[in-house]
Amino acid sequence: MKKIEVCCGGTCLGRKSDEIFDYLQEEYKDTDTAVHMCSCLGRCKKGPNILVDETQVYHYSKNRTIKESIENNEGEQYNRYDNEEKLDLGSDFLGDL
Repeated sequence: MKKIEVCCGGTCLGRKSDEIFDYLQEEYKDTDTAVHMCSCLGRCKKGPNILVDETQVYHYSKNRTIKESIENNEGEQYNRYDNEEKLDLGSDFLGDL
């Protein structure tokens, strides 16, 4: 099952991500693709943003081009953190207990 998430952060909503969400819900109804809204993806300067299968992000999305871009796997690799290799989970406060 494919999972599509449409950012509903303030910047993306201001750039009509809600219309993209409605469009994708209609396009993928009666398929094995789930379409949901999600919280901010942290790519506000490039919004509206769409996340597919938590691995690819699509920027500057438009209704007329987003479905074709998704079907052609034209997104960019997405990591929740811009620089995951610098993320130090060892400094978690629970390690001090």
